[in-house]
Amino acid sequence: MKLALFTHLSWPEKINQPSVFYNAVDQVHLAESIGFDSAWFAEHHFTRYSMGASLLVILGHIAATTKSIRLGTGVLIPNLHNPIRLAEDTATVDVLSNGRLDVGFGRGVYGYEYGGFNVQAEESQERFQETDL
Repeated sequence: MKLALFTHLSWPEKINQPSVFYNAVDQVHLAESIGFDSAWFAEHHFTRYSMGASLLVILGHIAATTKSIRLGTGVLIPNLHNPIRLAEDTATVDVLSNGRLDVGFGRGVYGYEYGGFNVQAEESQERFQETDL
């Protein structure tokens, strides 16, 4: 059996932002120390539900402070990124983590996230299919 940690990086009331990030890092360190196989993070924007707006930055930091636990995106939303930059950033984190990055892609579901990037939510399915993952 393989065990994994999953987080949205939720930001509860009365908790400061650095605590959300550093608590997640501490959770991954603990998970690695007790034998978990992986830690997964979700991308979301413009909400306290998740502070995972910059997943590859977060995972790059965690990769630098861990040795064996696999790190994953559950999911990155390619419709909200420049495709070349996304490919470069994922490749960089994968190299710096010694091949420990697992990447999941998804379409996303919240219209307000698309609106924040000036992308029409109605086009999300077509745009996702264009990414040809």
